[in-house]
This record gives sequence, structure tokens and C-alpha cells, in this order.
Amino acid sequence: MTSADQIRHLINAYSFTLDSGDLDGFAALFAKGEWVFDGGTPLVGQQAVREKLLTRVVIYPDGTPRTRHLSMNEDLFVDEAAGTATCRRYVTVIQQTEDLPLGVIYSGEYLDELARDGDGMWHYTRLSISRPFYGEFSCHILPSS
Repeated sequence: MTSADQIRHLINAYSFTLDSGDLDGFAALFAKGEWVFDGGTPLVGQQAVREKLLTRVVIYPDGTPRTRHLSMNEDLFVDEAAGTATCRRYVTVIQQTEDLPLGVIYSGEYLDELARDGDGMWHYTRLSISRPFYGEFSCHILPSS
């Protein structure tokens, strides 16, 4: 598998783990990195992502947040020699619950920053989300306390 393929797989894991309700798998994506929303305080590492972000995700009786994170317009740059990569993309989130008809609840611009380990595996170093647009978001993320 090429570096670009491995990176796309990692970026897709962001969506698949979160949308399937695998919150531990999602948090593990940031074991060596940080997650930053709209210029706020970075959540550094798996534990911080799990405790400060994922505890606010609404999980429904089917074990999922009833969402689909759709990535598009991916602009991927890989520096093989340096073992680094960036991917700028748009993400749109759709959701449907018993009380909420299927619709767009969120859209934002994501900047994925990645690095390759000595064993050739890619991992997140930073994911920055900016320029958010909101729909009916309250059925997905609870307000921070």
C-alpha cells in the first residue's frame, strides 16, 4: 500500500470509528497527536480526546451517534523524504435520529497533519478544524460544562 493509500485509510478511520460509535478507536487515532477545534485549546493525546471531546458525543440506543462524516475535496501532499503529510479537506456531517430528520448538521474545513513512524506506519500529529457551519448540532454533541 502506498503512503497516500495509508493516509487515506487513516483519514477514513476518523469517520468510520466515530460514526460506528467506536469512541476508543477514534481516540486512539490521536495517541501521538492532537485535535484542535477552531483555534481553541488543543486536546493532546488519546486520553484528552476521550475525556474532553468524546464524553460529549450523544450515543443512541443502537450504539452510534447516528451520523455520517463525509470527507470531500481532499488535497493531499506527501513528503516521502521527510515522512510527513498534510491533507486539507471539507467535512460535512449528516445525522438522522428518531426526532431529527436526515439532514446536514455541520460542515467544516479540516487540516490533517501526519507523520510516518520508523516502522513505516502513518499517524496523526495534529488535526485542526476551522471555519465551522452549524445546523441542528445539539443531537450530536452536548455543550461543554
